[in-house]
Amino acid sequence: MALFTRRQFGATAAAATAAFGLNPLLAQAQATRLRCFWWGNPDRDKRTKLLLDTYSKKSGTQIAAESLGWGDYWTKLGTQTAGGNAPDLIQMDYRYLFEYARRETLLPLDKLLPLADFSPQEKDGGKVDGKLYGVNLGSNSKAMVYDTAMLEKVGVKSIDINWTWDDFTKITTDISKINPGKYWGASDNSRWEQGFEQWLNQRGKMLYTAEGKAAFTRDDVAAWFDLWDKLRKAGAIPPADVGATNNGKVEEYELTRGLAAMSFVNSNQVVAFQGINKNKLAISVFPRSKTGSSGHYIKPSQMMSVSARCKAPEEAAKVINFMVNDPEGVKILGIERGVPCSAAARAALAPDLDALGKMQLDYVAAVTKVAVPLPPPPPKGAGEVENLLRRVADAVAFGRTSIKDGAQQFHTEVEGILARA
Repeated sequence: MALFTRRQFGATAAAATAAFGLNPLLAQAQATRLRCFWWGNPDRDKRTKLLLDTYSKKSGTQIAAESLGWGDYWTKLGTQTAGGNAPDLIQMDYRYLFEYARRETLLPLDKLLPLADFSPQEKDGGKVDGKLYGVNLGSNSKAMVYDTAMLEKVGVKSIDINWTWDDFTKITTDISKINPGKYWGASDNSRWEQGFEQWLNQRGKMLYTAEGKAAFTRDDVAAWFDLWDKLRKAGAIPPADVGATNNGKVEEYELTRGLAAMSFVNSNQVVAFQGINKNKLAISVFPRSKTGSSGHYIKPSQMMSVSARCKAPEEAAKVINFMVNDPEGVKILGIERGVPCSAAARAALAPDLDALGKMQLDYVAAVTKVAVPLPPPPPKGAGEVENLLRRVADAVAFGRTSIKDGAQQFHTEVEGILARA
């Protein structure tokens, strides 16, 4: 037998609120509960939890926080979303935004978050079919993060914005001669889908068409595998058994493990890398071909979305606004997730930025001058393609399949994945 009926409970709660002089609006906010889920690293986790705790104390809203590494994150998010139990606040990536939005699992945010201080381009990166589904938490681009001291040992004090793949080959080969077989010039980028996309962009091509089909050929894949195969055989990058252990976590990269001087990442990640690396790090653009573009584009580093099943969408939107527009929230997050879109947010951060923060601001400004347009969003099935490239590239690196056969397998399977997605 219930101790209270619903009406009795409501009356009792109201009486208690009046008796203790509590603000009814605050009491209502205290009853609001949200879940926030993101992928991250120790530094991001610390900043995000502090931000959520700060907001909770201000508003009375209870926010459960959870984070995972990149790969595990998408597996769990997909499972929870399919089961109707998605978190309220979802950290979203450009590559998955369209898939989740078009499955009607995300809430349009246009009316909840006007984002007056964002440029049209910065808002467009979070739109699907004209509606805003993701709020940009910071802009970034791909970047090469490197150990400055190791490059100086081979006479490289800084990397020119127009450096080429030939330059990269010479530098990495020279570094690998310092401690042969134990330390290499760079990590193996053959298995990173975003690296492949960047290389295609440099050649005037794309990874996917606007219609969601493969925009590259088997010959493109073979040339990509061949580039890294030659570097591997020259000893400039690690052998397959070393490269295959990097699954995308900051602590797994060869740079962090003290095995290589350079790694291919996203520009905002330099904060996390420096946080667990003793040596001084810097970032540069990717090497490019002697002809063609830089291949770089500016994109949302991460976005924050709201689940379509969220029971308190207005409150969820207020949390996002605290992240991107409120000076206190902006300062807590800093630029670990990328350069803020709001001019007011950048101005609030500028006086307190350290050398690493200024490096990011300068880098994004420099890349903006040579950037190519933002490519079409990855279609449904892109996550499967990402995993496929890792498997096939590993098979090529280990010598289990030839470059030609690996290229054919990858291209054929990508077409199949996209056709059934």
